[in-house]
Parts: sequence; C-alpha cells; structure tokens
Amino acid sequence: MIPNTLAHYVFIRLSIWSLRTVAPLSLLYCAARLFWCSFLPQPLELIALLEAVFYLCASLPRQYALDRSSPRSIQRTRQERRRLFDRCFGSVPEPEKFLATWFKGGSLDGVRVENVKDFLAWGFLYKTRATAEDDDELSEYLRETEKILGRTFPPGRGPHRPTQVSADALQLQHKPFLFYAIAVGGDDVMTYATLRWHGLVHYRLPLSQTLSVFPFRPHTALSSGVSRSHHLSYWYRPHTAAATKRLPILLLHGVGAGLRTYASFLGEFMRQDAADDGETGIIAVEMMAISMRMTRGCLARCEMLAELRAILRRHGWDSGKFVIAADSYGTILATHLLQTLEPARLGPVLLADPVALCIHWGGVPFNFLYRRPRSASEWQLHYFASTDMGIAHAITRRFDWSENVLWKADLAQLRDVTVVLAGRDIIIDAHAVKRYLQEDSDLGFSFVDVRNCGRENGQGSVLGGMGRTLLWYDHINHAEMFETAEDRQPMVDILNKYCSMVE
Repeated sequence: MIPNTLAHYVFIRLSIWSLRTVAPLSLLYCAARLFWCSFLPQPLELIALLEAVFYLCASLPRQYALDRSSPRSIQRTRQERRRLFDRCFGSVPEPEKFLATWFKGGSLDGVRVENVKDFLAWGFLYKTRATAEDDDELSEYLRETEKILGRTFPPGRGPHRPTQVSADALQLQHKPFLFYAIAVGGDDVMTYATLRWHGLVHYRLPLSQTLSVFPFRPHTALSSGVSRSHHLSYWYRPHTAAATKRLPILLLHGVGAGLRTYASFLGEFMRQDAADDGETGIIAVEMMAISMRMTRGCLARCEMLAELRAILRRHGWDSGKFVIAADSYGTILATHLLQTLEPARLGPVLLADPVALCIHWGGVPFNFLYRRPRSASEWQLHYFASTDMGIAHAITRRFDWSENVLWKADLAQLRDVTVVLAGRDIIIDAHAVKRYLQEDSDLGFSFVDVRNCGRENGQGSVLGGMGRTLLWYDHINHAEMFETAEDRQPMVDILNKYCSMVE
C-alpha cells in the first residue's frame, strides 16, 4: 500500500485518471480517424487502435461474462442452517455493528423486518430475497436476531437494501492494454527472474493452457517443470532436509501482484534456512485469477482443494505435515486446507492479514467493495484490486462466506499458529480481531508488539513462534509487513522455528 500523504494522494488520483482516459480517448480518436482525418503520428495511431480493439473485443465481453456468472449455492438442511446461524452470531463481537455493516455501514433505524429477512435469506439460504415458503425459518432467525440486538424492527420493507456480495452487480473498471502489457507483464518478468535467482524452480501451466492468462507469459517457456494442475502454476524448492528434522512450507499469496510481494520474504528465508543437512522445501502457488490478470474465474473451494492436492501429491507432500504460510486472501485457502486435512497432518501455521478470521463480520467485503475511497491507499486498493475483473469475481461470485470463515474451533486444533496483524489495516479491523483473539482465554494467544520487541532486543527479532502468538505491527497497513527487511525478519524467524517442529 502507498503512504497516505498528500503527495501520494495526488499521484494516485492522477495515475488512475490517466489510465481511465486511455480507452475513451482511443475510441474517440478512432472514430475521428474513420470519418475525418488523422492527426497523430503513426505509432500513436496504432496504440489508439490497439486500445480501442482491446476495450471493445476483450475487456467489455469479459466484464459482461463475469457479471452474468452465477454465484454458487450450498445446500444445507434446516438444522444445519440453524447451527450455522448460532455459530455466526456467537462469533460476532458487536452484533449491532455486525448487522449495520451488512447494510453498508449505516444506521439500523431505517431497516425494517423484510430488509433483515432479505439479509438472512442471502446469508443462510443462498437466496437474494425472502420468500413466503421460507417465512417460518426466516421469522425464527429474525426473532433470535432481535433478541440478540435487544431491539425490534418495524414491519414492512424500507429503502435500505443489505449487501449481498455474491449476487450484487460487479463494479468493474477497465484497465488499458498497455497497463497489462507493460506494468503487469513487466512486473511478472521481474518476479520470475528474482525467484529463479533465489533458486526456486518454476512449474508452468500445461501447454494447452498457456494462452489462458493475459498478459501472456512467454518467459515461462524457460520453465523446466509442468504443473499437474490445469489452473495453478507454482514455484518449487525440493525438500532435501531430513523429514525427521524439518517440515516444508506451502505459501499462499493474497490479491494484488501475485508472488512479487513475497519474493524478498522467500529469499530471506532461504538465505537463513536453518536446515543443517539439506534445504527446507517450498511450494509457492501462483493464483493468476487474483493477480490482476485476465484469465478464468477463480476456482470454487472443492476445485481449488483438488488442484492443491494434485500439486502436493506430485512432490510427495500428500501424507505428511507441512507448514502453511498465508497472507490475506491466501488465509481463506489455508482455512479450506485446515478444515479438510486429517488432524495428524496439521502442522504449524502463519496467517498474515487474516481476512478468514473476520470475513463474516461484514467489514472486509464492505471495505473492499462498497466503501467510497478517500485516502491514497484506499484509492489504490479500489482501482487496482477491488474493481479488477479477476479479483472482483473471486470476492463476489466465489464469496461463500460460510466456507471461508476460520472459526475459533479451527484455531483450537492448531498447537502452533501465529496471527499477524497490521494496526493501520484498511481492509480488516485489526484492533477488533486482536480483541477477538485475546479475549478468549481458552485459545491462549500471547501478544507480541513487533516494535517494542525490536527495541528491547536490538535486532528486531521476536521472542515468539511457539504455541499461539499474535504478532502486532501497529505502524503499518495491509500486507506492508512484507515490504521491508526489518518487518519481514520476525516472520522469517517464526517460519524457521515452525519448520523445525517435527514430532
């Protein structure tokens, strides 16, 4: 995230304005060129034509197809839905704020009975509107909601419509061809070169899938490995350390620029790898659908798990423990793994920016999709992530909130887990998550303030990584703990400890 200064605010607004004007100016010029005369040099004419064709023939059809895609529904019995309702409200720190957030953060004063039922119908029955056939069940949930909130909603339907993330229209914004080709494509080449220099081996998509990702990745022709997955490429480092001494690592990244954010983190871990008889294995998965690419929609939960298992099986990781390191959206995929792995295979876990812990509270989807941006970092998030085609589709049409929540019961299964929070996070309410974890004495999270710990030790190292630890960065924003060596070091230390926790 960029800093929230006036200079950065002016820079990001001008950058976004410049990118947004490329398509309309190109269309206008092409129309003028067709009916009147040209007045631009030939290279600029070709760029204008390319941008106009890309907008009309690639971007618009893709946006239309994604917006028209149907959300996935989950079939549950009434008893299962009731248990889910109780579990949801039982894990919400502030019920009043919870419901208000799902009504776009406004007051509940104008919300009426039918509005609440619409929200409950979407949240638990996978329907966009309350119907007569479900009235008995929804009335039961409504009475329980009013009891929890200590208030009664007036009858009827008011103007306040709840947010229904998986069904609401996508708010997509076009990105120019040159942005994809130069910024995204160039960044991809640099990331590829960096990870190869660090010693990782790339496993590209099968040849039949090479044109399924734009910008195209011709440099991956240099990759010696081919992924067993049809949708996921990845980077690999063989696990040559003794299995009785070290555990390998599975890295799951968040939305944004893919693995570029984590290249230095991986490099520093490998340089400080504590294995004394080989190297600690690494699999770092590339998820193009959430990496500002034009590609297929994000995989559903069951499909993603199948693809991940195929990769793990390819390298013999399908029977033993491994360390999971996940950031932001990656913590949702980590949740899916943790909820499906056999208890004997649950290794230590590092969760940075854990949206999975609070995604059902409503703040994450509101901040990502519905909030009006104001600061520089919010504008950056809005244009380059929230309105990106692949990312928006992943967090809307694939928004199965009930499957994406990391419940406290899931955390209780883990003997060693570190949750990493940024005090200035603009996506999750980090302070609320911190209270949520610390107030549960059964979980027993120990709190480590990175800055204070760093001053005491003189080297920025963290005395943690054993048991359940909450690592707190009070001074930074979402995902910024990966930006500087000083902030990365505590996580590198903890990851090294986790890899040595072999029973």
